Amino acid sequence: MAAATLGAARGFDAISMADIGAEAGIVGSGVYRHFDSKTAILVAMADRVMDRLMTGAAEIISSSPGDRQSLSRLVRDHIEVALTDRDALAVYHREVRTLAEEERRRLSRAQRHYIEEWVHLLAPLRPDLADGEVRLAVHAAIGAIQSTLFFRSGLAHDRLTELLAGMAHDCLGIAPDPVAPVSELALTN
Repeated sequence: MAAATLGAARGFDAISMADIGAEAGIVGSGVYRHFDSKTAILVAMADRVMDRLMTGAAEIISSSPGDRQSLSRLVRDHIEVALTDRDALAVYHREVRTLAEEERRRLSRAQRHYIEEWVHLLAPLRPDLADGEVRLAVHAAIGAIQSTLFFRSGLAHDRLTELLAGMAHDCLGIAPDPVAPVSELALTN
């Protein structure tokens, strides 16, 4: 998405609808046929990524035979989304505070629901942890994955995926389960 690319490179406040249109190969006024404001573009980016994460989580949980496999597949899926939608996620993380309170709350609820999917899978795998500790482990794992939004390592996609998967599993305190390759997972979504 043109707005994500420009927003990640220059900052969302620094770009105009004309810039977005030019990046997309249309005139700036053409963008208004699809979005009534830059804020609407930001909300659409966030919704698209959040919908992708939620859809992926639902498919993974319904098709995996156990909690450990589901959690490992969630880790891999989140990595794939973070790497393929890096710019949109980076812009969202930087700009979420500029959204209207209603939009922030709605997106926050969706994020909490997504995190709860992880928590429900991790809790039985880590009975040694209190509820707050399970939640901390989930947030740490997701945070480790999303650290790539603001740091360009220069590592190849496959190597970065493997390193992030290992680090996220370390945060969760569970060994990775052999899972389908990320590319196969991404094809189902």
